[in-house]
Amino acid sequence: MVQAIKGKLPPKRYFILTIAVLAFLIAFFYSRRFIRYQEPTFLTFHELQKLYKNPHPGGLLGLKLARFETTPIISNEAYFEGARPPQRTDPKLGPYLNLASWNIGEEELFHLKDTIKVFSSPDQFRSLIDSSKAAEGSPQYKEILRQRERLAHADIIVLQEVNVGVKRSEYRDEAKDFAQALKMNYTFGDEQLEIDPVLLGLEKIYYKDGVTVDKEATALYAADPTRYKGALGNAVFSRYPIKKVRVFQLKHVPYDWYAAQKEKPGFIEKVREKGGEILLETEFTRSVRVGTQIYFRVDLDVPGLPENTLTVINIHLEINCTPKEREVQLAEILSYMKGIKHPVVMVGDYNAAPDDLSSTSVKRIVVRTIKDPTTWLSAAVTYLLPQALIINTTRFAGNFTKNLQDPLASDISVIFPNPLHALFAMIQNYRFKDGGAFDFRGDSGRSINGKGGALANSNERGFKGFKTTWRVQRPISFIGKYRLDWVFVKSALKDPYDKTGPYRFAPHFGETLEELNTSLKQPISDHHPNVVDLPFNEPKIKP
Repeated sequence: MVQAIKGKLPPKRYFILTIAVLAFLIAFFYSRRFIRYQEPTFLTFHELQKLYKNPHPGGLLGLKLARFETTPIISNEAYFEGARPPQRTDPKLGPYLNLASWNIGEEELFHLKDTIKVFSSPDQFRSLIDSSKAAEGSPQYKEILRQRERLAHADIIVLQEVNVGVKRSEYRDEAKDFAQALKMNYTFGDEQLEIDPVLLGLEKIYYKDGVTVDKEATALYAADPTRYKGALGNAVFSRYPIKKVRVFQLKHVPYDWYAAQKEKPGFIEKVREKGGEILLETEFTRSVRVGTQIYFRVDLDVPGLPENTLTVINIHLEINCTPKEREVQLAEILSYMKGIKHPVVMVGDYNAAPDDLSSTSVKRIVVRTIKDPTTWLSAAVTYLLPQALIINTTRFAGNFTKNLQDPLASDISVIFPNPLHALFAMIQNYRFKDGGAFDFRGDSGRSINGKGGALANSNERGFKGFKTTWRVQRPISFIGKYRLDWVFVKSALKDPYDKTGPYRFAPHFGETLEELNTSLKQPISDHHPNVVDLPFNEPKIKP
C-alpha cells in the first residue's frame, strides 16, 4: 500500500505522509504500554453476607474472592487525557520528584473533601485552619502554608486505609474521587472487606435490656445493599504512568480480624478500653473483617531512572501483634523484593509500636509475663536485693528514655531491651541481589531541620529520636504518640551509611508535616503525612 501511495504522490508529500504514519504508529504502540483502566469484580451484598457466615469459602465464591484480593484497580485515565508530570527543579537538587505518604485513616475518610482541598486548593485550605492554633500572618500560619505547598507538589502520593463503597464514607470510591480531583493516575489494592453483621443486616442492635430491638439504631447502621462494597485498602497516585501493579496478601497472619473482632471483650479488655476513653479520648469499636494486611508493588514509568522504572512498595503491617510478628511480615516482603534492579521506595505504615495493641485478657497477660525474661529479671532483683525498688525504677526509666521515639537505639537483651531494634536492623542489613542497600544516611545539609544521624535524610528527626507520625485524640505529653510511618529508599550504596557514595535518587529533606494536620479545625487523620525529595542527578550540595 505504501508503495502504491508513493507512486501517486510527489516526493515531498510522500515524505510528510510517511512521517505522520510513523508518528501515529509510535504514539499508538507507546500508549498500549499502559493499561487505561481495569478493576476487579466486587463481591455482591449477598456474597458479603455469605462471607460473614463462612470467611473461607470454597467453590465459585472462593475463586471470586481470591481474584478480587489479587486484582488491583489500575487507572491511567489521567495520562490518556494528556496529564504529564511537571519538570521540577531546585537550585540544590536539580531535577527531582517529590513523594508523599499518608495513612489517611479509615475512620476519618469522611474528610475526603478536606483532604482534596489540602492537595489542590491553597485558598480552600486556608479555610480549614483553626485560627486559635495558628493566627493568620503568624509564624505558625506561614509554616503550615509552607508544609501544605510541599505536600501539594507531590508527584507520587502513597496512601493507606482507603475506602471503596463503605457506608461511613457515603459509599464513595475514595481512590477514584481523589485521583480525578488531582488529575493523577492511580491504583488501588484491596486489603480487607468489612463484613460487620450490623452493616450487612445480619444482626440487630438491642437496648440495654438486651431483649428489645432498637429499630432506629439498627436501620441507621445497616448498609445500602445496592451501594455497599465494603473494600478497605491501599492506593498509589502518580503523575507518572503506571506500568505494572501486583497486590500480595501477607502470608503471615498474626491477628485474625474476623475471629478476634467477633469475640466479646472480657473484663480486663473493658477496663483497658475505658481507661483509653477517659485518659486519651480513644474509641474502641468493633470492625469484623476478612482478609489481612497487604504489600503492594507499583512500577511507574519514570524516564531518566535505570530501566526508566521506579518501584513503590506500599507497606501496611499489622498493628495488633508483637514487634516480633511484624518482623516476620517484613522479612516476607524483603524476600520478594530481592531481585529488583532499579530504584525502590519502600514506604507506608509499618505500625512500628513497641507493644501489642490487640485486645487483652488475663490469660494473655499471664502468658506474656511468663515469656518475658525482663519480667523475671525484675523479679530476681526484687527478691535478692534490698535496693530493688530503686534499681528497677532506674532501669525502667533509663530504658524508656533510651528507646523513646528511637527504634535505632541499642538493644541490650533482658537488661535494656529495645523491641523495635531488630526490625530496623533487618532493613539496615538488607541487600538486594545487585548489592544495593536502603539509604540510612543522615547529613545535616540534606535533612529538613539540619539534624544529622541515621535516616535523617529520609525521615525527620525530632528533639529525641524521630518526629512522631501518629497520635491519639488527646496524648499526654509523649504518651499516646508514636512514629509508625517510615520511608526507605534503595540506593546504589553497598554501605547504607557511606557518605562518600552517590546521592543521585537518594532521599533528601524527609519531613513529617505534623503542624499541617494538627492545626486544622478537624485533623484529616490521626496519622501525619511524610514527604521526601528524590533528585534525578547528583545534587549540588556540599558535604
